[in-house]
Amino acid sequence: MTVIENSVSLDRSPGELLRFQDMMSDTKRRAYTLALQLTRNPSDAEDLMQETYLKAWRGFDSYIPGRPFLNWLLRIMQRAYLDSRRRDNPIRKAESLNSMISPSDGEVQELPISDGGPTPDEEILHQEFRASLHAALDELPEVYRSAIMMCDLEEMSYSEIAEVQNTTIGTVRSRIHRGRRLLRDIIQKRGGIG
Repeated sequence: MTVIENSVSLDRSPGELLRFQDMMSDTKRRAYTLALQLTRNPSDAEDLMQETYLKAWRGFDSYIPGRPFLNWLLRIMQRAYLDSRRRDNPIRKAESLNSMISPSDGEVQELPISDGGPTPDEEILHQEFRASLHAALDELPEVYRSAIMMCDLEEMSYSEIAEVQNTTIGTVRSRIHRGRRLLRDIIQKRGGIG
């Protein structure tokens, strides 16, 4: 990514840059999916990914090799998203709430009314839940993880999953049941989600 290469020189070796770029290409699809879930807008998702990878490159010294790069990256993305939400908050931009109600030019400015949807805090909790769940899913053996993801995330039928995995419906049911049990155990060992 040219932004990384053109960013402020960090006295890093070309080997580190190549390693980072490999990790970046391995995580790009999953990172974009989360960015899109957070922003709900493809253009904003691209911007958030760009900012995330730039921050990750600048803080690459703090990454601990051997730990899941994606988890580290998604934490950076969530913080970047929260920071951008705080910056874009109209109440924070106003000098005071009073200045929004009666600005100096004499015009009355309308205050935004909430839409009844989830609050930013609820959205963040939901995103943290999803990130924790995906991190726990990553710990499952591939055969269970793929069966659960096809069933619960892609909403495929057992017969469709059996066809993809080249197995029987009974085996698919068994894999999903066992995978969910393993997932619950992983989550309980971590002390729950969130």
